[in-house]
Amino acid sequence: MSARGEPPEGSRRGGPDGEDEFRVVFDESFVQAAVLHEPSAQERLRTGRKPRPLRRAFGMPPAMFRAVVLVLSIVVVTSGALYLAGRRANAPVHRTAPGPAVLVRVSLAPAVGVVPAEVAPDADPFAGTSAAAWRDDRAGIALPAQEETEHFSAPQVRESLELVRDFIADTQLDPAVWRGGRPWSAALNLRSDQYRQVIAALDHPVDDDVHAATGWVTRFDPEAVDADATLARVNAVTSIAEPRDGELMVTVDGVFVYAVKARGGEVWTRFVVHRLWEFRIDKPGLRDAQMRVRRIVTVAAPQPCTATAAAYFQPIFPAGERSSASEPTGAPTLAASAEAASAAKGAMGGPTVTASEAAVISGATGILPTPMPSPMPPASSSGPLPSGSPLDPLALGGASGMTCGGLTTAV
Repeated sequence: MSARGEPPEGSRRGGPDGEDEFRVVFDESFVQAAVLHEPSAQERLRTGRKPRPLRRAFGMPPAMFRAVVLVLSIVVVTSGALYLAGRRANAPVHRTAPGPAVLVRVSLAPAVGVVPAEVAPDADPFAGTSAAAWRDDRAGIALPAQEETEHFSAPQVRESLELVRDFIADTQLDPAVWRGGRPWSAALNLRSDQYRQVIAALDHPVDDDVHAATGWVTRFDPEAVDADATLARVNAVTSIAEPRDGELMVTVDGVFVYAVKARGGEVWTRFVVHRLWEFRIDKPGLRDAQMRVRRIVTVAAPQPCTATAAAYFQPIFPAGERSSASEPTGAPTLAASAEAASAAKGAMGGPTVTASEAAVISGATGILPTPMPSPMPPASSSGPLPSGSPLDPLALGGASGMTCGGLTTAV
């Protein structure tokens, strides 16, 4: 029989200090014999404990309150987004001013005793001229090193310049356009009103400063010029400015030298087109790959001073190579050229041109004998070209018709 205080299994075993003397061991039989009892509601009432009240927020259960807060948050965020979007859409956006492009054209015809250049069929038509080192594609249109302006980032400026360069290449360097085709890709990059203007000029050219086909493109009379044999060289410089917030102005000063042959002829002659473009591009237009042309100034030589140059350029060929369609009708003398230039200048309030000054028109415009571009003056400038030309095409923006000048050097 076990001693008092000893468990039935015998005395506890532990360390010398009796540390396990009061250890309680719950074996499996003890756990199974335990009774678990959860007080009922009535028992809790008898003990005096009250049920815990349900918490509410603004009279609503917590779950409903959280749902209402979530819905209100969504409504507030959505309303704010719609408000900001509407405000941005209704905000004034600067767009370039509408209106037709001004097409200023000056034809230069040989004076008495001046004969256009004649190059043998098997020779390089550009040999001995600066054009021999020029490019024959869009790479000849140099882009400026400037990469950004105050309101246009570098990628936006680059995109604008590429848009302009594509336009010039499509209108000046495309053999299909030389033969009389339409520069569709270039036309589609214009705003709708100017798109209609260029299409009308190509389909129904008029000898004025709005509807002349040769004010837009370089193309030759297919009855007079063998366009399939035509070669070209280009040297153009480009500059950018931001005359007003949100409007990029791109100016291009380019000289194009074309080696052409008369229809049925064999020898080459050179035909020079010097153009100055002024483009305006805003950000809404840039997103749509569209732009506006403010003006195009063209000086072309050598060709007769006739209204037929509104539809096609009419190069003058050396004696024996002229096509009947390109025969000049009354090539002006120096005095006649001076009178025409003086009359046009006088109509715009500019200085007159004397006969002696007309003798240097060809060299002063930077076209002959081997043209090099010069920067385009600001649109507001009424002074002469930087090269000192007495005939300032930029001052002829309001003149209609073609102003004729005289050549004193063969092209």
